[in-house]
Amino acid sequence: MNKIKANALINYLNDVFPQKNAAEWDKVGLQIEEVYNLESQDEVEHVVVCLDVTREVVHYAIENKSNFIISRHPFLFSDLEEEMKNLAKKEIYDLCIENEIQIFSIHTNYDNSEKQNIIDLIEMQLNVKSVDKVGSFNEGYKIKLLRSVTLREAVDKLKFIFGKQQSLLTRNSDLEKAIDRFYLTPGSGASTMMDLQLQNTFFVTGEAKWNEWLYADQNNVDMLTLGHYMENHFIDDLENKLLKTFGNELKVSAYDIKNTFVIL
Repeated sequence: MNKIKANALINYLNDVFPQKNAAEWDKVGLQIEEVYNLESQDEVEHVVVCLDVTREVVHYAIENKSNFIISRHPFLFSDLEEEMKNLAKKEIYDLCIENEIQIFSIHTNYDNSEKQNIIDLIEMQLNVKSVDKVGSFNEGYKIKLLRSVTLREAVDKLKFIFGKQQSLLTRNSDLEKAIDRFYLTPGSGASTMMDLQLQNTFFVTGEAKWNEWLYADQNNVDMLTLGHYMENHFIDDLENKLLKTFGNELKVSAYDIKNTFVIL
C-alpha cells in the first residue's frame, strides 16, 4: 500500500466540499491543532471514515495504524476549554495527540454540496422530477416527483432508504393523501421548515425539537423524522469517493458507530 501526501487528501476534500460553504457557526476541516505540523502528518496511508468520533473509532484507528479520521460531525464544535469539560471527549482528544491522529470534519459543507449522494439514494426508490436547494445555507432540498404517491408510500420508501425503525410522523397526517413533492433536510434540520415558513406540505428530517413539532402540527405540515443516524450514508459516500479518486494508493475503512441507544 502506497502513501499519499496529506495535502493531496485535504485539497481533494476541500475541492469537493469547500469549507467556505459551511455555515458561519460551523467548525469544519482540521480539528486537532497539536498534530498539524508533525512529520507524521505529511503522509496518509489509511483513512477511517465515521459519522462521529468516538472512543471506539479512535481505538480502531490506532489498532489499524491510521493517522487520519474523517468525520461527518465536528469533533470539536465549541471552544476547546468548553469541549474538554466532557471527560470522555478529553480522553479521545488526548489519545489522538498521543498517537498523532488528525481529525478532519465535513459537516454543513457536506449538507449543501451537490456532490453528496443523498439524491442518488432517493432516486433509487422514488421517481424524482426535479431538485432545488433550499435553506439559509442551501442545507435542504425541495424534491418534486414525476408522479404522485401516497404519503404512506413515501414514508415507507424513505424509511427503507435510510434504514430507520424509530421514525416519527405528525399525529394528524393522512397516510392515504397524495403528494407530488416534499422537502428534506438531514440531521437536526427542522429549523429549515420554520425558516421557509412551510405550510401544507411534507417535510423530512432527522430529528426535531418540541417547538418544531408544534409548528408542523399547527401549519399542517406532515413532518417525518428518521433519526440523526439517517446521515450515516455519508460514510459509504466518502469511502466510495476516496477509493475512486485515490484507488490503491489509499486504504479507506468505513466505521459504523451505530445508534447509541436501543428502542424499548
